[in-house]
Amino acid sequence: MLNRALTFSTIAILFLLGLQAIWLFKIIDNERSEFEKQAETILKESIKKELNLRLENFNQKRNFRVVLSNSYKNEQTNSSNVQVIDAKDSKQGVTNVSLEEVLQELYKDDAPLNLDTLALFFSNSLEEARKATNFILTYSSLDTVKRAKHSNQKAGFIFITPSFETTIPLTASKDLIINAEVFYPKSVFKGDLIVLLILSLVVTIFILFSIIMQTRMLYRQVSLAKVKENITHFLTHELRSPLQSSITNLEVGEMATGENSGYFLLKAKEQLYFLNGLIENILDINKFEKRHATINRSLFNINEAIDPHIARHNINPNKSITINSTLCPGSEFIYADKPHITNAIGNLIDNAIKYSNHPVEINISVNCNNKYCNIEVEDNGIGIPKEEQAKVFEKFYRVSKREHSQKGKGFGLGLSYVTWVVKTHKGKISLESEVGKGSKFTLSLKKEEHGTKDTIGR
Repeated sequence: MLNRALTFSTIAILFLLGLQAIWLFKIIDNERSEFEKQAETILKESIKKELNLRLENFNQKRNFRVVLSNSYKNEQTNSSNVQVIDAKDSKQGVTNVSLEEVLQELYKDDAPLNLDTLALFFSNSLEEARKATNFILTYSSLDTVKRAKHSNQKAGFIFITPSFETTIPLTASKDLIINAEVFYPKSVFKGDLIVLLILSLVVTIFILFSIIMQTRMLYRQVSLAKVKENITHFLTHELRSPLQSSITNLEVGEMATGENSGYFLLKAKEQLYFLNGLIENILDINKFEKRHATINRSLFNINEAIDPHIARHNINPNKSITINSTLCPGSEFIYADKPHITNAIGNLIDNAIKYSNHPVEINISVNCNNKYCNIEVEDNGIGIPKEEQAKVFEKFYRVSKREHSQKGKGFGLGLSYVTWVVKTHKGKISLESEVGKGSKFTLSLKKEEHGTKDTIGR
């Protein structure tokens, strides 16, 4: 279910990002189209201004004057046109020639176009329209090509087409041509577009955050479902066996006489003590999680937390067990809660023995630095699969591998307790394990200034 929810969420995010990308592309494309139209209009007006200036300068020595006053904004109604009609077939050979094209053709030799002047007019007009940008003008005739380059700002965005080209013929015969390569100004990609990008980014982040929170919630629900399943399994299988054994021993003890009755009563008592200890462990774990358990730090020799376990397991007749202890110089004394540290180390040793083959070899090493005291417990056991290593510290969790189920019938509380002990000492626990080669647990306990005791588990 969780994987399906993640898949649907990913598809939804990709779909949303795709829509936003198309939307932004349309906005950018519209901005560019508007600028292209505006720039082309400004260029035509600049060409007309340059032609007017040439005519004024050329005709100052003559008694006549030609002035162009029409605008290119509405060419069909305002522009003065000359109709050239083909005499052979007036119905088919009609060509509209603007007055500007006639004058460009007429004065192209006596007063040729000044490209620098045109570039100046074009640049000033762009600045007046608040569209100042870089451009390259190319003037082409039958016998010459001239180029004028204007730069007044840095290039725009790399990922967007930086420029566009437009070609304007100056004469009807198209032997005089102005080609302009105009770079998009930064203003085309700013303003409202930046606001839209920011809003789009905020919405995307919000959606991602919502999906992450939803995924975490689903993960917690799945984890809770697994915990409930484990508790149900625990109550129905693990508690039923000792209870049934106790009832059977009591029934047999009632019928037996002499020493036999005492034996069965003793067995029933052992099973009841086991159940009582199990219940106490569960209550302790609940106290740890609610932060009601107390710890009392004191300075003690770490050997006092290790040696009792070595002595206890050296007399185990069922397995060949070797426990080696190595302490780095200066690591003999630590400032911590002695009973809890002792129990945590003992829990790791018991797990190492339980989930190991013959012979069992366990190496315990202690070394301290400026910040932490590190206690390492390494075994040659069956190891823990990589995909389950992060889960073994959860309450009631047990490795699902069949070999683990066959070797031990734990309740999934031991490592949860060890994790709590480490956290109360403001430390951390880590695991390195490889299936078939063994595991190494490292308890890193944060060193405290002696004399300061933390009496509440945190």
